[in-house]
Amino acid sequence: MTTFKSFLTALVLVASTLFTGTALARASDAPTEKNRQFIAQAFEKWAAGGRTFFDDVLAPDITWIIKGTSPAAGTYQGRDDFMKRAVMPFATRLSTPIKPVVRDIWASGNDVVVHWDGTATAADGAPYSNSYVWIFRMENQRAKEVIAFLDLVPYDDVIRRIPMQEQGARNTGKTSYTAMWVTDDGDIRHELLPNGRYDEARRGLP
Repeated sequence: MTTFKSFLTALVLVASTLFTGTALARASDAPTEKNRQFIAQAFEKWAAGGRTFFDDVLAPDITWIIKGTSPAAGTYQGRDDFMKRAVMPFATRLSTPIKPVVRDIWASGNDVVVHWDGTATAADGAPYSNSYVWIFRMENQRAKEVIAFLDLVPYDDVIRRIPMQEQGARNTGKTSYTAMWVTDDGDIRHELLPNGRYDEARRGLP
């Protein structure tokens, strides 16, 4: 934990240094500031209870890279792949969604760096907390690539501690899916099936 915190502090200091001077001047440029505001507003919506952060921010063909050495680390190709293999297996093990608190946002050119803390309650009642640094590479008001740094120890602990099937049964009872998420407007429904597959349904479509 201490090693990660030291690494995170160093990363934030490096990012802060990189985004001073000319980088800060560039942040006033229209495209750069527009990207920064877009990400900032997306986090504000999430913190206020929104449930569409990834749909709002990520391009469908996003490349999401989680740095580290745990099984969760690696590269996810496409928003569906990231949601299926990284977001949903973790979200099903929480009894409350993660609430983000943004500490700092830096922007330079097409890049936006966000340092934020997240807290939630796991399905077994234990608290979850983590610190994150996400680097968004923006294109046409969508993130085309994200490089994510976080402490994977508490993340992996939730995955190991709470079996998927038990959490699914507790959440959904006798249903054909393990877990389900519905967007705020009700237009999109995501279902995690018992066989591990991910299904998406949209209003008005079969």
